[in-house]
Amino acid sequence: MNDKKRLFEGLDELREIQQAVRAEYEAKNDAWWNGLTEEEREDAFYAVIKRMHKAEVEDRGTYRWALYDVFGFDPGMYGRGMDCGYMSLHNIIYDGLELEAMNGVTRFEVIDEEGRTYVNHFNEDQRIKFSLQDDDKTLKVFIDSNSWKEDL
Repeated sequence: MNDKKRLFEGLDELREIQQAVRAEYEAKNDAWWNGLTEEEREDAFYAVIKRMHKAEVEDRGTYRWALYDVFGFDPGMYGRGMDCGYMSLHNIIYDGLELEAMNGVTRFEVIDEEGRTYVNHFNEDQRIKFSLQDDDKTLKVFIDSNSWKEDL
C-alpha cells in the first residue's frame, strides 16, 4: 500500500510542477506578446492564421499535419499545441466545416440497428436545419421549406 501511496504522491507532485511550469510559460508568453509593436502583433497574427487556414480549411489535415507539415514544428510542439488550445480549435473547425457542408444535402437518412428507418429526399425548396436543446442533450433536425432562402 505504501508503494501506491508514494506513486500517487509523486504523480500529484509532478502535476503541480507541470502546472507551475505552464503558468510561468503563459506569463512569459503574454509579456512577449504585450511587448510587441502593433505591427509585430499584426504580422504574427497574419502568419499564424494564414497557416491555420491552409491546414484546417484548404488541406483539412490532421492536428499533426498542421503542426508538422504546415507550421514546420517538431514533435515537441504536440503538447504545447494542446496546452494553448489549438487541438480544440482544430476539432471545432473540422466539425464546423462538416456542419457547413451539410447545408447542401439533398437526402436525410436515419439509420439504427434495424437499418434505414427514415429516408427523405428533399424537394428543391427544402433544406435541413439543426437545433440543440435541453442543455445540448437533444438534437432536433428540421426539414424546412423556403426559410433557408432568408439566409442567402
